[in-house]
Amino acid sequence: MALISTSLFSCSSDDSSSDKPVVTNGSKYVASYWLADYTQYILDFNSIDQLMTGEISAKGVGVEQGGSCFPIENTFFALSTEDDGAVSFSLNNAGKLVAGNKLSFESSYAVGYTDDKKLINIAATWDGSSADYEIMVYNPADVSITNRKVNNFSVTPGNPELLYWPTGAAVSGDKLFVPVYIKDNKNDIKSSEAIIKVYKYPTLEYISTIKDTRTAAIGMYYTNTGILQTDSGDIYTFSSNAHSGGYKPTEVSSGILRIKKGDDKFDPNYFFNIQESSLNGKVLAAYPLGGEKVFISYVANSTDSADTFFNFLGPKTIFKSAIIDLATKAITPVTGLPDHGGDEFFGVGSLFVENGKAYKSFVTGTEARVYQIDIATGTAKAGALLKEGLYLPSIGKLTY
Repeated sequence: MALISTSLFSCSSDDSSSDKPVVTNGSKYVASYWLADYTQYILDFNSIDQLMTGEISAKGVGVEQGGSCFPIENTFFALSTEDDGAVSFSLNNAGKLVAGNKLSFESSYAVGYTDDKKLINIAATWDGSSADYEIMVYNPADVSITNRKVNNFSVTPGNPELLYWPTGAAVSGDKLFVPVYIKDNKNDIKSSEAIIKVYKYPTLEYISTIKDTRTAAIGMYYTNTGILQTDSGDIYTFSSNAHSGGYKPTEVSSGILRIKKGDDKFDPNYFFNIQESSLNGKVLAAYPLGGEKVFISYVANSTDSADTFFNFLGPKTIFKSAIIDLATKAITPVTGLPDHGGDEFFGVGSLFVENGKAYKSFVTGTEARVYQIDIATGTAKAGALLKEGLYLPSIGKLTY
């Protein structure tokens, strides 16, 4: 998520030694803020320390802006399906946060990043009125859709009553991976196996649908935290098989699968059974930390029950955290972070990594704070109090 600083040099047309390069390398941290009344703002901070001290307030300082926000290619993109359109924010030459061009999106249910610094958006019809979903490639460089293609997401062609529902997207090399679960037009969810629809990238041509019976459905509704690419180029998927993830658990275990770089199938030699690991729980969401490590939120096996159905979309403090090295399967429990709530429809983009530390907001009962997590040790430190709301759905860094 950390965005690369850019340096701009200018010089005159002659060879005078008095000419000195002009370097612009200012930066700010930017976050979206969801208030208790559901009003959404975008805030900017001069230092990461401002996320770790005092209180965070949007009153008189934030830019009111609806939509799910994604830090991408030195912009902060607010993807909104409202009539006003989606907006791309950046910093001007004076370091002020300014809104750029707008773009219309009719629907957005699954989102993911690409290797070439673009954003995948999948538009769908929740009511089941159509199985034809549109996959789009958003280019932040010129605020445009560079490619779009409709694909049929019915489980059986010609039968719109049973659908594949997208829970995220990830690109590795020349392939796009879209995890799905099965639902009928009454929204009854079936989650007995892991399923991914595979496409060519960037042409978006359908390749195949791959399945794995070692675990259940990948990801959760509208969170986009069930699939990611690590620095090696491998794709990893996360299946909760949990009531708290919005599923009726089956006899398989919550676990992690892998698709090796260059492949378009699940790795038969890799399965990380989280339910039977030392965590003794079910993985709900994963956030990349760099290298092969991820930060995960999970629920204890003994806590997950019918009474916690869909709790990951709420503030009930039943979730715990850990850091996992996916390549070695080493687990580092996170300490100093109390049991916390879920992400309330937000996930991807809500954790920011810089200098060996991860930053993310958590609801921990009667309050919500930003926490800093040391990636090497798993030690968490409480930061700024969120004064008027519960969530920073997205955190990024912009340069100017």
